[in-house]
Amino acid sequence: MNPGVARLAIVIALVIGGVALLANGFADGESAAAPPGDSPSPSPSESPSPSRSPQPSLVPNQEGVLVQVLNGTSQAGYAGDFQILLEEEGYLRAGEPADAPDKPVLDSIVYFRRDDNRAQNRADAQLLSETYLGGVPVKPMPASLESAVAESADVVVVLGEDQAGAP
Repeated sequence: MNPGVARLAIVIALVIGGVALLANGFADGESAAAPPGDSPSPSPSESPSPSRSPQPSLVPNQEGVLVQVLNGTSQAGYAGDFQILLEEEGYLRAGEPADAPDKPVLDSIVYFRRDDNRAQNRADAQLLSETYLGGVPVKPMPASLESAVAESADVVVVLGEDQAGAP
């Protein structure tokens, strides 16, 4: 083989290898690191991501999602009736239906637990909200509520006076 052709083949292989390394090494949106001191500071709207690995596609579930329902209204049995409806649709009971700690609650809301399954919990909570409550807000569960519900609850529904879950 001609030495010039061999060198060209080596250079091409190195270029292809470098491109593949860059493409795979920064597939999640990272860019090559700037030298120390030259990195721009993040703008106020940017927030650091706790994990750089790409998230798998999330499929919202009904089957097997652990839900607890709280009654924020004066209507007795409202949370229990709604819990039964959800169980008939495949949701699992995480805790007994109970009164919301801060009654009365004007507007229904769905909370999701902020744990290792946060993204899945959010997707499941959103599906529940849209399917059974007309798209009421979905928010991360506040710490004050975490102590009032079952530890196993991935999603907590707080039914309000707006009667979003009424038949």
